[in-house]
Amino acid sequence: MFEDLFEDIRRMQKDMEKLFSQVSKQAEFSGFKEAATDISETDDKVIVRIDMPGVKKEDIDLVITEDSISVKAERKEAVEESEEGFYRKERIYKGYNIYRSLPARVKPETAEAKYENGVLKVEIEKAEKEKKSKKVEVK
Repeated sequence: MFEDLFEDIRRMQKDMEKLFSQVSKQAEFSGFKEAATDISETDDKVIVRIDMPGVKKEDIDLVITEDSISVKAERKEAVEESEEGFYRKERIYKGYNIYRSLPARVKPETAEAKYENGVLKVEIEKAEKEKKSKKVEVK
């Protein structure tokens, strides 16, 4: 019974990811981009790599739950040029807004994140797979 419920929840998460992906494609016009994301797993960890070039690590907002990862990052830049008879001032704003379901349940408190050369790498320990059962007396 609970397995069916969890499967329904996973299916809804995947549907939400599709929706967010479609919305993010529309959002690219406003400066938000869909980042290349790789999610892999080992026997005891889930590893997430996200390409976010040009972002400062202090501008990254990372939230991890037992079954998902959410990353927001903004990049603001101002360019100013001035020559005789010419002046240009440009403001560039780009951002990333990423939400992904994880392939396994994890322990958010064990997450370690490192941002290097435009790539965010997050490693999270998997949660123990608990199969709970209870013997029920039939009356």
